[in-house]
Amino acid sequence: MNDTIAAIATPAGEGGVSIIRISGEQSLSIVSRLFHSRRNLPDELRPHHVYFGEIRDPATARCLDEALVIYFKAPKSYTAEDVIEINTHGGIFVTSRILQLILDEGARLAEPGEFTRRAFLNGRIDLSQAEAVTDLIHASSERALRSAVSQLKGDLSRQLHAMYDRLLAVLAQLEASIDFSEEGLKFQKREDSLKEIQSLQNELQTLIETYRQGKIFREGAAVALVGKPNVGKSSLLNALLREDRAIVTPMPGTTRDTLEERVRIRDIHINIIDAAGLRENPEIIEQEGILRARAALERSDLALVIFDASQPLDDNDNLLIKYILGKNALVALNKSDLPQAWDEAELRSHFPEAAPIKISATTLLGLDELADAIYRFVMGDRSLQETVVISRERHRQGLVAARDALKKSCESFAQGLSEEFVAVDIQVALDCLGAILGKTFAEDLLDQIFGEFCIGK
Repeated sequence: MNDTIAAIATPAGEGGVSIIRISGEQSLSIVSRLFHSRRNLPDELRPHHVYFGEIRDPATARCLDEALVIYFKAPKSYTAEDVIEINTHGGIFVTSRILQLILDEGARLAEPGEFTRRAFLNGRIDLSQAEAVTDLIHASSERALRSAVSQLKGDLSRQLHAMYDRLLAVLAQLEASIDFSEEGLKFQKREDSLKEIQSLQNELQTLIETYRQGKIFREGAAVALVGKPNVGKSSLLNALLREDRAIVTPMPGTTRDTLEERVRIRDIHINIIDAAGLRENPEIIEQEGILRARAALERSDLALVIFDASQPLDDNDNLLIKYILGKNALVALNKSDLPQAWDEAELRSHFPEAAPIKISATTLLGLDELADAIYRFVMGDRSLQETVVISRERHRQGLVAARDALKKSCESFAQGLSEEFVAVDIQVALDCLGAILGKTFAEDLLDQIFGEFCIGK
């Protein structure tokens, strides 16, 4: 934390502009030896002003590039330390050459995520906000972006901090009643403490229930295309992608491995998995593809079950229905532009809640209706769409542990146990919430979280 660190903050490659970021106590002195303008630096280098000049090699006084320099004085900076950003032309060699000069002057190369890690350790952001930074960088849809921005602005943090403070107040009352039980003082009634704990338990449960939707916002929903061979799964994938991504032939069993592609539907993205067709007595090579298809089905959020409306139902269709029963499913009747060979009412006994959607992967018939149906399923309860949601498994596990600890404290109250037993479980809940916010943390956890970042962020 005492070192001055530096890194290129923009992606590698040629571009209009590259940004080199420096953070630490020596930032200003290092840049003053490299940057030259009409002003006398560093005395006149004012925070939050942009300066134009040249980056020169101290050994030769040769100009490497013209640059813009911005100084962010601690604590009003990204890391809460002195930070300087150098904007140069976006050449690969010139940017690397300037970075090397900075390292030669005493800085060291930043590790992945080290700038954000310092922001967290210096108290500028909490751990959940730090995680939101990488979510924002990797956001690939409007909904993912909005979710990440909400968390970065502290919406989740404020809710968790409020819960933490309320729980801490309950614990303070309990511990005071334990320590000063013989002083004749009045403390919060057990009934009032129990009501507050139950209220917090319910709020935690409500937040936990947002995880499915939050995870979909962040990672996208997995939709598995399933059906018997030659039913048109690969053609449908190509139609949804609006490109020929999967190989399509009249020969059954063409798809031997899973193929996963991402498509955007409105403000979310969907990971569509095309897999081998499910059928009785497959060929030896095809068997492995079918095993992978089953695995894809198990890990998917939704099964898009495809039937060929131009062919009668057969044993392979019945095998498919057996695999799908009990899973979240939408039913699509492909090749609906051809003469129909059977009545869709035959499927209603197997999928009573999934009204079949007539489509044609060839003519694009019904594709908009199918996309709308996928979106409605994925988004689920619209009342959750504009609320604070959690999107990381680490947060979900912490909230579940905190909820379970509060449940145990309520059981202790109900059994008439003393305040000591209740206080122990409340402390566990506080520790769980504190771990999400970063009030308590282990170094290996930080290594894991910030290791996901790129160098320079």
